Formats: sequence, C-alpha cells, structure tokens
Amino acid sequence: MKIMITGAAGWLGRYVAELLGDRHELVLLDQADPEQATVFDPEAPGGRSVSPLRTPWPYHRTALADEDGLRAALAGVDVVVHLAGKPTGDWETAEETIATNVVGTFNIHRAAVRAGVRRVVSASSINAFGTFFWRVSGLSPVRRALPLTEDEPAVPEDPYSLSKLTGELVAATFHRAFGLETLPLRFAGVWPEQRYDRLLTDGLPASTGWADDLWQWVHVRDVSAGIVAAAEAAVVTPEPIVLAAADTCAPEPTLDLVRRYRPDLAPHLTAPLPGRAPLLSIDRARTRLGYAPRFTLDAAPVATP
Repeated sequence: MKIMITGAAGWLGRYVAELLGDRHELVLLDQADPEQATVFDPEAPGGRSVSPLRTPWPYHRTALADEDGLRAALAGVDVVVHLAGKPTGDWETAEETIATNVVGTFNIHRAAVRAGVRRVVSASSINAFGTFFWRVSGLSPVRRALPLTEDEPAVPEDPYSLSKLTGELVAATFHRAFGLETLPLRFAGVWPEQRYDRLLTDGLPASTGWADDLWQWVHVRDVSAGIVAAAEAAVVTPEPIVLAAADTCAPEPTLDLVRRYRPDLAPHLTAPLPGRAPLLSIDRARTRLGYAPRFTLDAAPVATP
C-alpha cells in the first residue's frame, strides 16, 4: 500500500514510519522544515529538542490548511495515518488548538475523499473522554464504570479534549457521508523509551492517593504497533479504540488501590482486576486490531522514598 503519514517529522511519526516503511510505500507530510524539525523530549527546555529528519521517502512540507499541497501529497495514496496535532489544553491558546486539531482533521478527511483515499487512521487521545487532564473545574471526574471503556460518556472541560472528541465526530461523519473508512485511536499517555527504561531501574513510586488518570500509560513502541495494525487491518469501523498498556504504572495491585482510595467504585467494577490490571480497558483494541502490548512494568521495583 501507499501510506501517507501526517506529523511525520514528529517523535511518534518517526516510529510509525520506521515500522510501516518495511513493507509499504510512504509519503511523509509535515509543516516543519525537516532540517529544523523538533521532537518531544521531556528533558529538554520547553519539552522539545531539535532533531533533523533524514528520510528516503518523499517529504511534503505542507500545512493542513494548504488544499493544493494536500492534493499533491495524496496522489495515489491508499491510507492516511493522521498524527499531526497540537497537544495542549490551555484555554489561552484554544483557537490554535481547535484550528489544528479540528479544522486540520476535517481538511485531511475532506482531502482524502477527494483524492480517492480508502482509509484515514487518526490520532485521537484518551483526553476525548474529558476525564483525564486539564480538568478546569478542579473536580474529580465521575466514572460510570471501571475499567473505563470507549462507551463512557465524554465530558470535556478543555480545548484539547474538546478538539479530540470533535475529531472523532469528524471521522464518523465522513464515514457515514462518503463511505470513507475511518478509525480514531485514543492514545494513553505515551512514554518515551528513556522514561520506561529509567523506571525499570529506579522503580515505581508508591501510590499516596487516588489517580484521576487511572495510572494509565503506554510505551511508544506499543502505540506505534497499534497504529500500524489499524492501517493494515482488513476491516475497521469509526468507533474510537483505546491504545494503552496492559497494566498500570502503580506498583500496588489494582484492586487494592480501588478498595483503599475509592471503595465507592468497587461495586461498579465490571471485570476482574488481577494483579496490576489496567483501569483503562484495551479489550476493543485486542478484539478488533489484535493489539497485544509487549511492554509492561511488572519487572519494575517499588522506588525507595
């Protein structure tokens, strides 16, 4: 297949291109100058570091608002993996977030239909639930049931969560209207390899209270493999799918955490929680994509205070 990746100069885009490039023809698209491209780096000032992109694949330096540029990049493309986005929930920059994540996602889907593309796999986020980060009200989210599934009603309070939920509606709309195959993927908090390796050595900090983020996480290589599975799957539907780890990032058994910190939720558990089982369900990913995350924190010790 011929696959276009948006946000290809970014951190995750490079992992996905590495996997897909082994067996598919790629087209890369990003608005960044490849020589000045930056990638996510939690240890760098501002959280990003300069990392020039070197690639054998065609590279289109194109903004998501550039209709002509998108048309040229999409020529002959079968599948789009749409990773470009702005990951901030700050209300001060809400217009830019909505323009990038909502309008940009609309533009990609519309351009895909016009170009005869078969499928668009798009980067959503667990923020589409509206219950994880940037809770403006400061109130702890109300959970209907745990483990949390994609069917939980969304309650966004910030522009990023709103933008990701709206992007999912955009994908479903283009599927209904034009028959475009669409699949939004809700990524958990994606960990770089360095963070994962460090915690295996330093250990996981003991929990001191309930975590509204449900102690969720996912290794960058697992989420990349899930994206590839979505691009290559024989059949997809527009319902969102969570890609997360198969365990929590807490050292304690999950059921102990629920009983200790949120006993009110214990009657609402819908599945067994053996060991450090996740409170964010990946059953849909397992069933529909054959998703099988390889990275766990089972070997991580408890960090010394």
